[in-house]
Amino acid sequence: MIKVYEIHRYLNDQFQYVVARTHKYTEEKVHLDVKRMNAMLSAEMRKGGVRYVFAIEDMSASNKKTSSKYLHQQNKNPWTR
Repeated sequence: MIKVYEIHRYLNDQFQYVVARTHKYTEEKVHLDVKRMNAMLSAEMRKGGVRYVFAIEDMSASNKKTSSKYLHQQNKNPWTR
């Protein structure tokens, strides 16, 4: 089982994006990084609802890659002809 540790950025309860992703560092180190990043936020940003969250992804089930052809079809705009 391969675990990938991620740091996610949230605005209030809305997920925004993945800030960092690693499998090289320990879970404890990534947790400390998240705490440090949250501590570095200015009071205005905290008041605005910005926060960083630790997440774990199990990569053993998602080793299959989707082909780029399928991704292209999936992202195709259905309203254009």
